[in-house]
Amino acid sequence: MSERVCVYGGMFDPVHDGHIAVARRALDLLRLDRLLLVPCNLPNHREPAICSAGHRLTMLELAAACERRISVEPIELESGGVSYTALTLERIRERLPEAALVLLLGMDAYLGLPRWRDPERLFDLAHILVIARGNLPMDYDIANRFGGVVTTDPEQLFRGRRGGVLLSAQPLIDVSSSTVRERLARGLNAPLPRAVLSYVKENGLYNAKTS
Repeated sequence: MSERVCVYGGMFDPVHDGHIAVARRALDLLRLDRLLLVPCNLPNHREPAICSAGHRLTMLELAAACERRISVEPIELESGGVSYTALTLERIRERLPEAALVLLLGMDAYLGLPRWRDPERLFDLAHILVIARGNLPMDYDIANRFGGVVTTDPEQLFRGRRGGVLLSAQPLIDVSSSTVRERLARGLNAPLPRAVLSYVKENGLYNAKTS
């Protein structure tokens, strides 16, 4: 059986309990061997990160220590420039040619795929797991347009080599990085992994003077 590897990208500015809950959901749902947290270097469609790449990478490594199957893949930080998911998947595919790759996306990101660079390449390179808040319907048109096949069965996802799309409900931890940053700027605790919260406080990250 091919190794099952999930690619979970984002700004992670900072990584919070919601990110880790989603990662664990993917690990359990798809019976993954590994999940890679991939911090974005420079985004294409939003503002850059507040914290430096070095701080974000350290926070991810601290958060990843909670689960042996989670690791940090700094491929986009090392590449520099604007981060494009299709290019990242191509590079990971080169390293892991036999793996069953899964790209993890939130529903907002999935619905925005038509505006991404080379969206059809995503379906050529990997399966896609879409995590949604609430009981949102799958947009079948996006999958069909780019050659994907929607399924409701996690195991069915892996019967094809790539291009499968699965929708799953988001874990019940409703938190965003912007909300976390607002709480930290006000001197309040935030839903972060304990080691990450300690690191944030020790380094004065996201406080009112630096944000």
